[in-house]
Parts: sequence; C-alpha cells; structure tokens
Amino acid sequence: MTNAWGVRLPRDLRSGPVVVGIDSAENSGRPLRAAAFLAECLGREVVLVHVRRRLMPLAEGYLPVGEDLQLSAEVERELDQELMEQITASGDLDGVRWQLISSYGEAATELIRIAQDRDAAVVVVGKRHSGFAEFLHRITSGSVSRAIVAAQKCPVMVVP
Repeated sequence: MTNAWGVRLPRDLRSGPVVVGIDSAENSGRPLRAAAFLAECLGREVVLVHVRRRLMPLAEGYLPVGEDLQLSAEVERELDQELMEQITASGDLDGVRWQLISSYGEAATELIRIAQDRDAAVVVVGKRHSGFAEFLHRITSGSVSRAIVAAQKCPVMVVP
C-alpha cells in the first residue's frame, strides 16, 4: 500500500482515521497540526475526541456523582459548535477531512475506546508542560499520554 506520493505505508497500518485528543482549540494546536500532517500523508480523516468530565455538584461534604449527571443536549451542541468554530478559525486542520466526537468520562479511557472502535491508524495526544497544577493533576488522575501509550495497540504520537 502506498500514499498519494508513492511512499510505501506499513503493511500492518490500520484502516481507520487519525484520532487526536483535544482539550480546547487554543491548547491543542501542536497535536492538531501533527494529526493533520499524518492524516494528509496517510490519506485519512482526522477524528477529534473531546472528553468532558462529569459535572460535580457543589455542596458541603462529599456527594456521589451520578452517571446521569451531565449537560443538557442543547448545551452540549452549543459547546461542540463553539469548539468546531474555534478549530476551523485556527486553520490547524485546513485541507483535511475531520469530525468532532465529544463524550464524557476519563480522557485516556475514552480515547482508547474510540480509537479501537474506529480502528485508528494513529492516535495523537498532547503532553502538557510541567508545573505545580500539572503535578497535582497527575497525582489525582494520572497522565493521559502515558495511559494511552501503555494500552493502545496502534502507533501513538505524543506531542509536547
């Protein structure tokens, strides 16, 4: 199998898209550009995965977070539309086909699930820079990029 320029692609390359995890348009520029480059080289679509965390009610003490606690469908559509407009305006995905998938849950778990469901050729994730806030985030929830590299069956590109 070769790409549009006659470059041989690996025999074991999966048939699916380039899957990329995103937080926001402004924080995902480098991973988006890397995903666009790979998608163009492979002749594939880019699937953007935006994972929302479940909303937690604020109250004194601890309250369990119900599985059904999430945003209304209308608010979700508005947030997705705003994110798509920001991504389009950034120009990072100009020239490639792309779509946005939003879901709820833990970022690494959802990215792995969607990549497997779509038979992803490559998964692209960003790596946050260090700092105290990032240190606290890693202690409480772990590193998304490390979890994906450890669990994924297809190539993973980690973009700093």
